[in-house]
Amino acid sequence: MKRGKNRRISKKRKNSAILFTLFLSLIGLMVFYIWIYNHTNMMFREIEELQRKEAKLAAQNRIASVELDKLSRSDRIKKIASAQLDMVVPAPETLIVIIDPNSIKIN
Repeated sequence: MKRGKNRRISKKRKNSAILFTLFLSLIGLMVFYIWIYNHTNMMFREIEELQRKEAKLAAQNRIASVELDKLSRSDRIKKIASAQLDMVVPAPETLIVIIDPNSIKIN
């Protein structure tokens, strides 16, 4: 009689141990799922913030490019050179180059 009772107790303990292990595994999986979910949310928020920064920097880059094009126009540079630096555009002149035929060596 005791043997049958011990078997039942042993089966109950075994079933309890299996149930406890499954319960702990389930809790572990749930914690792991929440950790992964939280991590992906943080990554998405970081990606969105970086995309906003990229858009802001691209807009600043376009503004700087337009400003550079505006400031480097030749008519503006000519105007500043003549007004602030008292520079004048030289008159066109003709340049004549005379080559001495005796200085040229022909092999």
